[in-house]
Amino acid sequence: MSTLDALLQGIYQGALSYHDLEQHGDFGVGTFDSLDGEMVALDGRFYQVRSDGTINRVRGDATTPFAAVTTFQADLRLIINQPTPLAQLTALIDQILPSANFFYAVKVHGRFLDLTTRSVPKQYVPYPPLAIAIFQQTLFPYSNIAGTLVGFRSPAFVKGINQVGYHFHFISDDEKAGGHALSYTLSQGTVDIGVLRKNSVLLPDHPAFRAAPLPLP
Repeated sequence: MSTLDALLQGIYQGALSYHDLEQHGDFGVGTFDSLDGEMVALDGRFYQVRSDGTINRVRGDATTPFAAVTTFQADLRLIINQPTPLAQLTALIDQILPSANFFYAVKVHGRFLDLTTRSVPKQYVPYPPLAIAIFQQTLFPYSNIAGTLVGFRSPAFVKGINQVGYHFHFISDDEKAGGHALSYTLSQGTVDIGVLRKNSVLLPDHPAFRAAPLPLP
């Protein structure tokens, strides 16, 4: 839904309801109208992680300016039995991928020695660019926590449409912790990977997106 370049410019108007978004997948990441928190979708359950730390199931009439979802199906699996930080884990995943030019849905479930997430507070018109809004983020440091990283690996040629490389959000098993994952060390767990060879983009139809000076290729 929408493009990363539009979000970076501050186009935070909700353009698609979560009721409609759910028809496109049961697994994914995103945000909410006015950038009001981080979205995590896992096993068909959609969560909103706000900057005050509260986590709620998403109502169908809530809207999103940017999201990426798919129907998750695992094609590859990686078992982790020793402490593995983010950079090492993504390098291990890269080693088993059939191509750097496909999209991948990545689900990491296990226990984390440490994990830091963030959420950004609701923004108000006139919306600031994302780089400015992120200065208001709240950081949530966790230790010895069990949960799931929900994310995607996108190829370099979609720069500006989606985040290139890995993009993870987190939800704990008890649904009491979550957010956009900034750093982590996985103690032990399972990495399930879905190979995605199709990518569709639904563009918003509202004045802010129509008039946005999005970069040329």
